[in-house]
Amino acid sequence: MPYFVNRIPQLALSLALALAAVPSARAEPAASTETTYDRAVRFLPGQRSAYVLNDAVTPHWRAGRNDRFTYHRDLGDGRSEFVEVDAATGRRTSPFPADVIARGLSASSPKPVEADKLPFADYDEVGRDAITFDALGKTWTCSIVKPSCDGGPTPVPSPTEAPSPDGKWFAYVQDGNIWIRSADGKTKTALTHDAVPHYGYGQETEAFRGYLAASGVMSPTNTTTFVFQNPPPSVPLPPSLAWSPDSRRILTQKVDERDVRELSITQWAPTDGSQRPITWSWKSAMPMDPAIPMMEYWILDIDGKGARKASVAPVPDMLYTSLAVGEAWWSPDSATIYLASRTRYAKSKSLDVIDAATGAARRLIEESGKTYVDFGDLGMRPMIRVLSNGDVIWFSERTGYGQLYLYDGKTGQLKRALTHGDWTVREILDVNEARGDIVVSANELTPASDPYYRTIARIRLSDGRLTRLSSEDADHGVLAAEAPPLLERPTPTARHLDQSRGFSPSGRYFVDSFQRTDLAVKTVLRRADGQFIADVEQADISRLKAVLPVLPERFTVLAADGKTTLYGNILRPSNFDPAKRYAIADSIYPGPQSHRSNPGLVGAVFDRGGYAQSFAELGMIVITVDGRGSQGRSKAFHDGSYAGLSQAGHLDDHVAAIRQLAARYPYIDLDRVGIYGGSGGGYATAHAMFTFPDVFKVGVSDAGNHDQRGYLALWGETYNGPEKDRNYLDAANPTLAANLKGKLLLMHGDMDTNVLPLHTLQVVDALIKANKTFDMLIIPNSGHTTLVNSPYALRRAWDYMSENLIHTPPPETFDLSKMKLH
Repeated sequence: MPYFVNRIPQLALSLALALAAVPSARAEPAASTETTYDRAVRFLPGQRSAYVLNDAVTPHWRAGRNDRFTYHRDLGDGRSEFVEVDAATGRRTSPFPADVIARGLSASSPKPVEADKLPFADYDEVGRDAITFDALGKTWTCSIVKPSCDGGPTPVPSPTEAPSPDGKWFAYVQDGNIWIRSADGKTKTALTHDAVPHYGYGQETEAFRGYLAASGVMSPTNTTTFVFQNPPPSVPLPPSLAWSPDSRRILTQKVDERDVRELSITQWAPTDGSQRPITWSWKSAMPMDPAIPMMEYWILDIDGKGARKASVAPVPDMLYTSLAVGEAWWSPDSATIYLASRTRYAKSKSLDVIDAATGAARRLIEESGKTYVDFGDLGMRPMIRVLSNGDVIWFSERTGYGQLYLYDGKTGQLKRALTHGDWTVREILDVNEARGDIVVSANELTPASDPYYRTIARIRLSDGRLTRLSSEDADHGVLAAEAPPLLERPTPTARHLDQSRGFSPSGRYFVDSFQRTDLAVKTVLRRADGQFIADVEQADISRLKAVLPVLPERFTVLAADGKTTLYGNILRPSNFDPAKRYAIADSIYPGPQSHRSNPGLVGAVFDRGGYAQSFAELGMIVITVDGRGSQGRSKAFHDGSYAGLSQAGHLDDHVAAIRQLAARYPYIDLDRVGIYGGSGGGYATAHAMFTFPDVFKVGVSDAGNHDQRGYLALWGETYNGPEKDRNYLDAANPTLAANLKGKLLLMHGDMDTNVLPLHTLQVVDALIKANKTFDMLIIPNSGHTTLVNSPYALRRAWDYMSENLIHTPPPETFDLSKMKLH
């Protein structure tokens, strides 16, 4: 399954079981030392802060007459400081005397605290003379005038309850029904009563809970690990519901999974010490299944006046509910509910308007396409905004590029296109009706620029006039005005996400960070019209350059069609010598919901998607490239994979890229070409080894969804469409396994509830039947993508590439504790 918004979680380090075949004969290897792996460890994502300072600035906008924000600045070696910036002038000051806070904490806590090592990264102001924050296991309120701090227990909100906006009520799910309790605990009331197994209120699908179990992401406690429960999909999630702003009603969904088929997984090495394997089962739809989960929408009155079903047809729930990703929301006056939805196979999308008092609904906007139609990036809040007069801003790719349109909120009639041209709106950053405009980030807005660079632009609501707010030829990022509910979690650097947006509360200023692979992140402060005010931060990469003198290079090549320009990154080892010959490896992830090559320096080096620089340190060239069919450009480019997942992200484009780079750089050895990847990249790796066996000689395939017919319905049905002729059969790796010629390592976590181990084992079965030699590694009690979550699995992948592609023996032993993955 895809790594959503590039968020790759860390799972607990597990025991490992390896079944290895006898290695083939190879050329006499060069001498190997453990320092090669030590260098590789430097560039794991968990080492990022040791080599790069201040590449991410999270503003916390403060209350008051003037726009001002604070942020946490890293000074290196564990030291830091807080900076306050006056937005009108860019003037920088210290928001409070750090030594006063340090002395206050030192007097009240068990250990001394230093002024440049305060144990918190964000705080709230308490009047003008105090701040409050969480640190050292307590919640503290400290005077900024004198060294005095009071600490008390940190409130821990229940992960399974949703508080009302007025704080008087908490909603929760009990036995499939919605209940509320008063904040004082004296009153409990059931708002629904008719739930039955697999047909209840306020819960995500079992498939979604299984996905979280596999990946350890987006848990209510903001942790990145998951302990498998009974059954695995029982992730403690908050109830799937939305309170009305006036706290009088609740919107929730009732999900019907009664006829959905089951999947099962077996834990072969139980963590409770028992010897008997444990098997779990849960409901999960696969492509073309006769039944998929369906959502009904219900409006619940908390004053006892009852519950009513909205008069909209049940909506397919292919993985996550509309509430989870912001596709259902309340109007500010609590009178109206808006519901965005897509049909099965995602070829039609719509917006319904629901009367909260009666449940009556009307279809306001509807749109269909020949392939899938999107609201924006998969899993993110849809690009739909309702203006104060009810008019609707609507995202569509109907012209071949993602543009915004304005619809009449009463009639549903199109008023006009707000944006137009051969470029794509990637995100709505700010809607400011007082200013009379919206601000977006866009790809391909500058024809001569890298199409993956985002430009910040202002669109005037009255006539669609466009003004560029960023001029630097780089990838610009501004924290959006709204994040999807699934990601709305406080972080150490953002206690309140609504106060940590790129735009100031007044809308007069914004914080813009831009970067390239040859430009470290620079953060600046601008006026709403784009006028530069002041530099905020320039990321310090001096330590990185000391250990990596050859930084990643952005490259372009032609696709296999001979006319489409493709973009990617090439990464070389830190001890690179152009006089030597190097093997080359493709670190692949084909999407289609994302693109693989990060256009920024730090993201490319400390690569969470595949550890590309770390693999390069083994002594080879590593590339990432985005072939046709991946996300981030035009609709036609994206549709290059539709009903053609058998192309695995246009592997012919990857082959073309490797050959062109070898012609460009004579140190690349085309007789030693490897490939590796996880999840969709694991699928593409095996597919490459089977379909281009004379090109790719070595592959490491981790957690591959090798047959889309046995994967999540959302994935196959959205991107491969309905079953037609051989579009699913041709994509199935087991049918191609007999073509293997090179060295292939298959890896999988045995508790992967996202891409079940059945995928790898079915490839294994086909390889055995074809009498092929291969290698396999199973990680007990590990979830999805062991390559980027298990130090042992990563070490074995390094070993495999070293031995079979680079022809260098790996170190006999290596301390896994050095491998800080995240």
